[in-house]
Amino acid sequence: MKGAIFAILFFALFIGTAAAEPGIVMEITPIYDEVLPGETAIYEVNISYFMAFPAEEHVSLKIDNPIWNYSFTPAEFNISSGASKYSNLSIFVPSDAQPGTYEHSVNATATGQIGPIVIKEKVTTTVETTVIPEFTSIAIPAAAILGLIFLFGRRKKD
Repeated sequence: MKGAIFAILFFALFIGTAAAEPGIVMEITPIYDEVLPGETAIYEVNISYFMAFPAEEHVSLKIDNPIWNYSFTPAEFNISSGASKYSNLSIFVPSDAQPGTYEHSVNATATGQIGPIVIKEKVTTTVETTVIPEFTSIAIPAAAILGLIFLFGRRKKD
């Protein structure tokens, strides 16, 4: 019985306080990912590096098999141990894109003394249909303008 309690306490202690694995982490935050055809989807890419050796790595960002044009700002940079770097990803949606949800595979490659380390993360872009205003949102302002034209036209006759 004492052995079972000791084992449970041992696992609870070490499972709850696991240290972070050394390496590189990529997080992608959508800023503007629901777009109309012809607009640009924007994402923030955060790369965190926390390996003791080597103290610095070179990171390059790209999209695997892109379906549309894109750009990273910056696309390449050096990152030191314990640091985080941000890059903006812009995906240019063509004006003839069909409505739907599109998936992109973002690839961060760190090259240095250890060899290439590749991290992949999926992002989605939702292309919506062109919004057509409702009848009332067009009719009410048009009626108001016509009413003002009518009133000003009557005042001139008086």
